[in-house]
Amino acid sequence: MERGILGQGTSFQERRSAERLFHRDLPGGGYVAIELNTDTVADRVARVIVERRADRGRRVGHRPPVILEESWKPERGIGELYRIACDNVSIARGLLRLTRAD
Repeated sequence: MERGILGQGTSFQERRSAERLFHRDLPGGGYVAIELNTDTVADRVARVIVERRADRGRRVGHRPPVILEESWKPERGIGELYRIACDNVSIARGLLRLTRAD
């Protein structure tokens, strides 16, 4: 497991509060990852995030969209989150469900 870096536009506390459980590059650039917040043991949350920007310079100041967030249950593991993170169609559906701020 590696410590997740949420992006250069996030604070040090935010970057240190996530543990990266899974990461894979997307075919058109960017990546999908599963992160577990480590702020408090009692309120841990697992997230599937998608960074669509292939150019790292364009990522500065932007947080990747969260397409799925759920309470962390160690006994469940990351099975369902992993399935979604590995499925490009599920990722696309998750991105389409996000509300846009135009």
